[in-house]
Amino acid sequence: MIRELDWRDLPLLHRVRDHGICPDSQLAFTRGANAFQNALLDVLIPGRSAITLVAREGDREAVGQCIHRGDSPVARITFLGPIEAIKHDLGMQLVESLASAAGEHGAFNLVADVDEHSFTFDRLRQAGFAVYARQRIWRLGDDRQDLPDSQGITWQMESSSDSLVAQGLYLNIVPGLIQQVEAGPSRPGHNLVHWRDDELLGYLDIERGSLGTWVQPFFHPAAEDFYRLMADFLHQTPVDRPLFVCVRSYQSWMGRPLERLWFEPEVDQAVMVKRLTARIRKPVPGRLRSVEGTYPEPTAPIARIEEPAGAPR
Repeated sequence: MIRELDWRDLPLLHRVRDHGICPDSQLAFTRGANAFQNALLDVLIPGRSAITLVAREGDREAVGQCIHRGDSPVARITFLGPIEAIKHDLGMQLVESLASAAGEHGAFNLVADVDEHSFTFDRLRQAGFAVYARQRIWRLGDDRQDLPDSQGITWQMESSSDSLVAQGLYLNIVPGLIQQVEAGPSRPGHNLVHWRDDELLGYLDIERGSLGTWVQPFFHPAAEDFYRLMADFLHQTPVDRPLFVCVRSYQSWMGRPLERLWFEPEVDQAVMVKRLTARIRKPVPGRLRSVEGTYPEPTAPIARIEEPAGAPR
């Protein structure tokens, strides 16, 4: 049996909250895999962004959760637990139910970040998920004292006037296949931009949480020194929590400069997507242009046919 969470399931949430996974890397590295907290806060959030389902069959029980915010085309799985449940049919049924619920809430795609060498990866493939991208999460070590001196490179807080140009940078860098699944970042006031000669060359999508700071960089190929740009960003960043940088496979060249800045690989992941909708082509009826009070003009001359003499009429 699979149903929505209610107050009777709070003890179950408490039991499984430390035995599950969070396939939303940004959430996992900034706030942790805590479906218990999301479920309780969702009661206070208008629009019900979190979808939490409970599955029970015999002595097995599991909890699954995904988050769909506003009119976003993407919902993300944020919790599956206990992790052993995904090995059984009950766990697969729970994933399918999450996909169905996300589609009913208006999401077009359901996304999960998972280790490509885990059994979760294989089970999600069986559930209809496909790999759309790969990413490596880098973690900054404790050797910030060895960073190069600041060059005074200016990073500015993104303003509403930067949003359109930032979206253009995203569209030029990110492959079209991924753009079909994920919308570009758009949160003025949270992210940083780097301008040079009236051209946007760098964009940092930033999320801060109690467990760490998450950064996803987007850089124009004309940005000559990614190393120096990131070094100056690190000089401006507080050291009170871990710092993680997510590098997608289409910008894998960032790896070597990050190593020089004392970042270490944390985990390699596949970004998996399950399409919840399908494009349907159908004809659109339309009216023909009316012609009133006129006669169609011939497109070729009409020849008069003479009847032979004596022919019957």
